[in-house]
Amino acid sequence: MLDKKSTKIKLKLIFLPFLWLSLLTALLYNVVRWILDIYLDIWPLKDSIWDLIIPLLLSVIVVIVCMRTRIRLLRFNFFKEDSANIFYLVMVLALFPPLSMSQVYLSKVSYSVIDINNVDEARQYLKQKYFRVADFNVKKQEVVSHITTEVTGKYQSELLVYLYLATPFSDANNVWLGQNFRIVIDNNLPEQKKRQQFEVFIKTSKCEYKNSGVPLADYFEYLKSSDVKSGYLQAIESSPQGYESEPYIFIAKVGTLAEAATKQLLKTIRFFIIGMFICLLLILKAKIDKKEFQQFKVR
Repeated sequence: MLDKKSTKIKLKLIFLPFLWLSLLTALLYNVVRWILDIYLDIWPLKDSIWDLIIPLLLSVIVVIVCMRTRIRLLRFNFFKEDSANIFYLVMVLALFPPLSMSQVYLSKVSYSVIDINNVDEARQYLKQKYFRVADFNVKKQEVVSHITTEVTGKYQSELLVYLYLATPFSDANNVWLGQNFRIVIDNNLPEQKKRQQFEVFIKTSKCEYKNSGVPLADYFEYLKSSDVKSGYLQAIESSPQGYESEPYIFIAKVGTLAEAATKQLLKTIRFFIIGMFICLLLILKAKIDKKEFQQFKVR
């Protein structure tokens, strides 16, 4: 089989279908999420499900289900029968990051910044997410905190520690300003050293927050259902005050929403191009399995 003909086959039967499937998947998923989560607000899943779990499942489905017979046409001499597994992995890794990042872009570009006089007015805009507040202050003396830990990394080598601080806004009904601190501790350290780093991190973070002034904020983001919001809610639950309504939690943002959306879009496009380029190089480098190709033509 001539090399030129082989290249044409690989582009026509493998790379271009994967490219169009990836673009179509991203488009359809963003449309579905915009309708269900943003416009209608009838599927209140956590951000981790929208941004990570579903994009990962879609990436696996596109590659393993939709591209399986086409990927089997490719062979590396070194890997032989295991060649398909290499392409499964690389293609999933090429599609998942930009598909996940596109959700962050969608959550920014689908909203506008609403001007309000005080944070309590945000309750009048149930489907909005970003607010510019004319006047605000917080009661730093009433700050509450919550700490979570997570073991991650290869061989569970890293201990992630999160400190969530929630501070009530002045002259507001159960509206809170959230800020978190994070540190990565070597999980292979002796328990005493890990405990020392943990305690120093908590102490210095709380001291830093206490000594800082009123946070700078060009606008605020209202937190919808997410793991981050859960951390702040657990902090608020430790407050001595009782609350009947659901807490409203805001995160201070600097800059403009348009700038943040543009930056995220460029990041998404960059990762998509890099992932597709790596897939293209691997596909062109591989050889066409003649037996599989004949069977593919018969189907």
